[in-house]
Amino acid sequence: MKNILNIGVLAHVDAGKTTLTEQILFRSGIIDQAGSVDQGNTITDSLEIERRRGITIKSAAVSFMLGDLKINLIDTPGHADFISEVEHSLSVLDGVILVISAVEGVQAQTRVLMQTLKEQRIPTLLFMNKIDRMGANYHNVYTMIRNLLDEHICEMSSVSHEGSATVRVDIADPHNAGWVEMLALTNDDLLNDYAQDIPISRERLQEELRRQTQQGKAYPLFAGSAAKGIGIEPLLQALGELFPVNDASELQHESLSGLVFKVIKLPNGERNVYLRLFAGSIQARDEITVIMQNGNINMFKVKHLHALHHGKSMPVNQIDAGDIAILMTDELKVGDVIGAVSDRMKRVHFQKPPIQVQVSAKNPAEEHQLHTALCDLTEEDPFLQYIQDMKTKENIIHVFGKVQQEILLETIQQQYGIEAAFSAPRVICIEKPVATGEAVEFIGECPFYATVGLRVEPGERGTGIQYRLEVELGSLPLAFQKAIKDTVIEVLQEGLYGWTVTDIIVTLTHTGYASPVSTAKDFRSLTPLVLMSALGKAGTEVYEPINVIQFILPETSLSKVLSKLAALEGTYQEPTFHNHAVHVHGTIPVRTTDLLKAEVHSLTSGEGMLSVKPGGYVKVQATVPVNKRRQVNPLNRGEYMLYLNKIM
Repeated sequence: MKNILNIGVLAHVDAGKTTLTEQILFRSGIIDQAGSVDQGNTITDSLEIERRRGITIKSAAVSFMLGDLKINLIDTPGHADFISEVEHSLSVLDGVILVISAVEGVQAQTRVLMQTLKEQRIPTLLFMNKIDRMGANYHNVYTMIRNLLDEHICEMSSVSHEGSATVRVDIADPHNAGWVEMLALTNDDLLNDYAQDIPISRERLQEELRRQTQQGKAYPLFAGSAAKGIGIEPLLQALGELFPVNDASELQHESLSGLVFKVIKLPNGERNVYLRLFAGSIQARDEITVIMQNGNINMFKVKHLHALHHGKSMPVNQIDAGDIAILMTDELKVGDVIGAVSDRMKRVHFQKPPIQVQVSAKNPAEEHQLHTALCDLTEEDPFLQYIQDMKTKENIIHVFGKVQQEILLETIQQQYGIEAAFSAPRVICIEKPVATGEAVEFIGECPFYATVGLRVEPGERGTGIQYRLEVELGSLPLAFQKAIKDTVIEVLQEGLYGWTVTDIIVTLTHTGYASPVSTAKDFRSLTPLVLMSALGKAGTEVYEPINVIQFILPETSLSKVLSKLAALEGTYQEPTFHNHAVHVHGTIPVRTTDLLKAEVHSLTSGEGMLSVKPGGYVKVQATVPVNKRRQVNPLNRGEYMLYLNKIM
C-alpha cells in the first residue's frame, strides 16, 4: 500500500507551468533532461498542436515517486477557452500548484483560477516563476498577489538579485518572513501567544501552516526559475509536507467510490478512461457499479487495468484508493461515478459554453468522417455537446471562444485528415416557463390511438427538465411511457421562441390507449401537440448568457470604462478604490464581451486588467431574440399534421 497524492499545475498562459512540470519530472528521475516548451519537446504536451503552439490543451497525467510518496501530476491548460479541461481535473485533485510569472505578475486568468480554488477550498501552493528573467520583481508581484488573489500569503523563499543571472533564492526563516502575524489571523491561540510575547517555535508554525494550507486558509508562496531549476527542491519537499496525502491502507476498506475525469481516444480506436479512486480498490475482472451522468445505474466488467507508474502507463492487477486508474473501455464517460458518490469528491461546476457553431467539411464527401470525428472529440470533452440535426444533417457544437475553434479545426485536420470550416458563432439563449399550463387530448377526439395530458410549470433554477407522473406507472405499457418521456425532452429543445426550455416541471396527467391498435408512434406523434399547447398557455421568457467581469484600472480611466460598459449593455456595482487602483465588478452579455476585451488596452492606456468568467443567464429585457426552428412547430397544427403524413 502506497501513500498517494494527486496534484495539478495551473497558470495563466505562458506563466511557465509546463516548464515547471518538466523540471519536477527531471528532478524526480522520470526524464533525463527537462524539455522546453519553445523547442516543443515536453513530455506532458504530447499533442503535435500543443508542441507547435506552446500551450497546453489537454490535461496530461504523469506519475513519479518522491521517497515513499507516489505523486500523480496533472498538467492542465492555461487558456480560458479550455476551462472544461481544468474543471474535469480539479474535481480529482488533492492540491494545486498555481504558477505566477515574476515578470508579468498576476494576470486575468490567474484571478479566475484562484477564485475557483478558494471557492472549492483546494489546498494551493503558489510558485513565482521566472525570477531570473529581466524585469522580474519579487516584491511588486508579492504585493500584487496579496492585493489581487489573497492576503493570507506565507513567504517560503528569500529572494535577492532577482531579474539577473546572479539571482539567489534561499529558504525563508518563518519568523523573519512574518508567518506568525499571517497565521494568527485565523488562529486565536496563536494570536494570544503572539500578543503576550510567548515564544512560538518553528515546528509549531510549520504545523499550523500545514493545517491552514490543507483547509484552504493559507497559501505558501515559493519563488524560483523553472527553466533554470532554481527553487524547485523546496517546492518538491513541500508537496508531501503541506498537501493532504491519501493513505491507501485506510481508504481501501471503505465502499468503492471513484470519478471518471478524462477520456482519450487513441489512434488505434481504443479509449483510455482516467478514473480517480477515492475509496475502495479495483481489481482486473471485477464487476463494478457505475452511476451514469443521467442517473442510470449500470454494471461494468473491468477487463484491462492500467496505472500511472514512473512516467508511463503500466498494466496492473489492482488499483488502490487515492490512485488514478486507466481503463480501456467504450462504456464510461467523463462525469460517471464508480461505486458510490463520496463526500471526498469535489464537484466543480463551470458554466457550459454559451457559443454555438456549425461545423462542415469543405469536401462534402467527408461529412460522414466529420461526424465520426466530432463524436470522438465529444467523448473527450462533453462540453462540446455535439449534435447532428436529423433533418438538416447540420453538425452543431458548443465552444468557449476563438482559440478553442482554431484548435478544433487543427485537431480534425491532423487526426482525421478532414478540412473543416466553422460558421459564424451564435450566442445561445434559453427559455423558462412563466406560469402553469395544461393540455390534454383523448382517443376519439384526436387522430391518434392515444390519450396524453400534460401540465407544465416553472422549476427551481438550475434543475433543468423534471419529468413527473400523476398517473400510475402501470397505466401504460412501458414502451408507451418511454415514448412520451423521450418526446417531451426532445420537444423542449425548441420552445416558443426556438430556444431550449429549462428549469421546467412536466407532469403526465392523463393517459390512455386502445389495445392492440395503439403503438409507440401514436404517443410520439401526439405528445408534441399536447406539450406545446400546455407550454403556450404557460408562456416562456428568454434568458441570455452573461459573463461576470472584474476590472482593475487606473482612476483616470474610470469614466471611459463605465461609459463603454453601459454602451455594451453591461452592469456594474459601485466602484471601490484599493491600493491606488479602481476595482469595478459587474456583468456583461456574452454577445458584447469580445468588444470589451478588444478595447481594454486603449480604454486604460495599457494599465487595466479584465477578468472574465461565465455568470449564468439573465432575462432579456429588450427585443426578444428568436431562434430559427429546426423542427415543424406543433402549435401550427395543420402544418404539423401535414409533416406527420409525409414522414408516415
